[in-house]
Amino acid sequence: MFRIFQIGLPGFLLVFFFAQASPLMATHNRAGEITFEQIGPLTLKVTITTYTKSSSVAADRDSLLIEWGDGSSQVVPRSNGRGQELGNDIKLNLYIAEHTYPGRSTYTLRMTDPNRNGGILNLNPPSSDAIQFFLETQFTFLNQQFQGSNSSPVLLQPPIDFGILGQPFVHNPNAYDPDGDSLAYELIVPQQGPGEVVPNYFFPNQIAPGANNNISLNSRTGEFRWDSPQRAGEYSIAMRIYEFRNGQLISSMIRDMQILILDRDNRPPTVEGIENHCIIAGNTLNVSLFVNDPDQGQRVRIQPFGGPFVQNFSPAEIIGPVGFTEVPFDALFQWNTLCDHISGQNYTAIIRAEDNFLNGQSGLSTLKVLNIKVLGDSPKDVTAEASEDLIEVSWEDPYSCEFTETDYFRGFDVWRKINSNPFVPDFCETGMQNRGYTKVGSLLRSSVAGRYVFVDRDVERGKTYCYRIVAVFGRLTPAGFPYNLVEGKPSLEVCEQLVRDVPFPLNVDVRETDQEEGSIYIRWTLPDPLDLDTLQNPGPYTYELERSTGLGTEDFTPLEGTRNSYPFFQSIVDTVFLDESLNTVENPYTYRIAFYTEGNMDQPYGYSPTASSVRLNLVASDRRITLQWLAAVPWENYDYAIFRWNEDEMRFDSIGKTQQLFYNDTGLTNEKNYCYKIKTFGQYGIEGLPYPLINFSQEICGFPIDTVPPCPPVLTVSNECSNSQLAGEVFTNLLQWRLGQGDCINEDLAFFRVYYAQNRQGPFALLEQLEATSRDYIHRPDLGFKSCYALTAVDSLGNETPLGEIVCAEECPDYILPNTFTPNGDGSNDLFRPILNRFIKRVEFKVYNRWGNLVFETRDPALNWNGLDSKGRALDAATYFYTCVFYRVGEEDAGTSLSGYIELIK
Repeated sequence: MFRIFQIGLPGFLLVFFFAQASPLMATHNRAGEITFEQIGPLTLKVTITTYTKSSSVAADRDSLLIEWGDGSSQVVPRSNGRGQELGNDIKLNLYIAEHTYPGRSTYTLRMTDPNRNGGILNLNPPSSDAIQFFLETQFTFLNQQFQGSNSSPVLLQPPIDFGILGQPFVHNPNAYDPDGDSLAYELIVPQQGPGEVVPNYFFPNQIAPGANNNISLNSRTGEFRWDSPQRAGEYSIAMRIYEFRNGQLISSMIRDMQILILDRDNRPPTVEGIENHCIIAGNTLNVSLFVNDPDQGQRVRIQPFGGPFVQNFSPAEIIGPVGFTEVPFDALFQWNTLCDHISGQNYTAIIRAEDNFLNGQSGLSTLKVLNIKVLGDSPKDVTAEASEDLIEVSWEDPYSCEFTETDYFRGFDVWRKINSNPFVPDFCETGMQNRGYTKVGSLLRSSVAGRYVFVDRDVERGKTYCYRIVAVFGRLTPAGFPYNLVEGKPSLEVCEQLVRDVPFPLNVDVRETDQEEGSIYIRWTLPDPLDLDTLQNPGPYTYELERSTGLGTEDFTPLEGTRNSYPFFQSIVDTVFLDESLNTVENPYTYRIAFYTEGNMDQPYGYSPTASSVRLNLVASDRRITLQWLAAVPWENYDYAIFRWNEDEMRFDSIGKTQQLFYNDTGLTNEKNYCYKIKTFGQYGIEGLPYPLINFSQEICGFPIDTVPPCPPVLTVSNECSNSQLAGEVFTNLLQWRLGQGDCINEDLAFFRVYYAQNRQGPFALLEQLEATSRDYIHRPDLGFKSCYALTAVDSLGNETPLGEIVCAEECPDYILPNTFTPNGDGSNDLFRPILNRFIKRVEFKVYNRWGNLVFETRDPALNWNGLDSKGRALDAATYFYTCVFYRVGEEDAGTSLSGYIELIK
């Protein structure tokens, strides 16, 4: 069980925060995120959630500016009054607004606010309060009619968490996606602006690093673990949460959060109970919890969080004591699941147990995490019945989850396999992927005489077909298209065989490879006497072999000399034929047997399944030959032996076996000739037919040749962007690289080529050709910005790698503005001017007060704003909003936009 040691938000340690609190400081942001709900085809309801310092009165925001991502922005007033005081210098703020977009596209919501709170150990120490607080969420409008709506995940665990020095710390944002989309998590460096990470950031384990000080983030569950914090204090981390639908990324959000590590002797409570559960929808899940505390005299309370507790229908509940209670005590997690709860993702239920060691009001906590998967049950009583040319599969109607509160049931998928795979699925296993079955019916709901029915007409005589049925669930778009489909548990397998009343091919074996004198051996067997009704279909009986040129083709022609007639069925024998004078070098061939009864040669009673020769091809590359083969046959080939000609022994030797349709023969000598053939092993899986069925491909030869370029070099680009005094005429970019790894050869590396363009779109021109020993190159671009590079490697035969990853230096800061100044006449920081001003010819800089009135503007890149308005009057100490469009040297039309807040302090 993972434990999270934390202090409850309603009453956490006073000393730490009050020692830093100053009502005059304009720094306050602790944590937050931006979430959204799609409420119309092109309309979002967006919530900015921030956690701030209550004591930072001067920086309290009754409104925030949101950038909608479509070129517009809006000042959004706080929606929860003056904010919700959580006690002891923490305030929860909600800013909610709606916005309609011009069209479907991908947009990025952004919010920037000065500044973070001070005293954060791992973020620009000791001046974390000089760093802007930035949140970002990117989303894609789907086609609502066909793909459904898209709302962001809901984060049910607050982003301020607490741990104990030297003890394991675990946090989970407890993200719940109401649309049923899948989520992934990535630990990132917090940002202070779009694409701009905060300066001087250290991950928590880099503060007092050591063998026991490790962090990790589970990319699937979002669980952040810090094995052993080594220094008490406040830390900031950020994670990006990705949302996927059908494997496609549709949104991502940044959660910026804080961790407070305390140096205390108290130990957290304990919660015992099973963590992982699978349950069939419609059943009740009961999990017994035993709550205790290792510290005598403390009381404990439990609180629930997570997806099971926020369901619209039949939510989960905790049955047990309310409030702080003497330990030990028992509690019960109970969830009466419905078919509407079926999901492809696990539900996470978190039971938080908190002691009262801080003034009897709050204390350390531990989180009990229950991972729950709600499954659709398997269809029951599946049967199959064969007739002359079809198989009818049926199963029990009604299905247990056919009727739901939200019309969630979509139908049944039918899966088929030739021959049986009698696996028994694990209790938690759903779907039929990777079991050798093929889906032959999708979202079926047809019912006849009180049973669901599927009729399979794509069947061949003599084969054994096995079926399993899977129920499918999903939501519907407004146009009625299903999305986020979820499969239930598969049914038991049922198998059935069509009658074998025609001949069956057994061999199509290439005996001789030649352009004119090639030959193929064909063998087939007689019909099953139990399946052929000889009274209704009397003799005489006739076989005739037909051939088609190609692999699995249908243009058949009877072969001369292959017609054999028998007066009685008992006189029929298995037949073989050697087909000669073929071009087996260039062509595969496909065969079938026509079967006639009653001496009627005008219309055959039936045809055998078709079967082709094995066609082998090869692809030569550097010291390697890759063999690939195919065969269109009615039996199942399950194994392949690879043979290579041995010049010394003058024979073909086996060099390997595989169950794949390819084989890589490596370690060869370039430009030496090698010859191969393939031996296949197959079976029908039908009682009474021979086993194994062995057939050879044609022979094929080739020689390896070096067509493989060297490994692609891995390029990095750096410069002296941080030097604000650097002049344009000496601006240089340093290119450095190392050789990459992979399926490539570096032994014959000859030289590198450096390509250059002013932007990622190119075109890229050859800049320099460098020796194979080179690992760096210095380039001086004309204007000092928008420099993009790509690198290739070339071997001695002229094989060149494709253009590698494009690496640009265009993100080099050239115009950076501060977020505060103090125009009080003391000669220090009296003017608002750029921190960095490089290659800028003009700006369009405008400042607005909180009511949206323009108070100052200039086109001078130096700005030099002295805190006066456009009429020369001194402005009050307050927060102002600015917009700025700056134009670099060499840019005549397009400028770059900036916006943000300025704290004017006196």
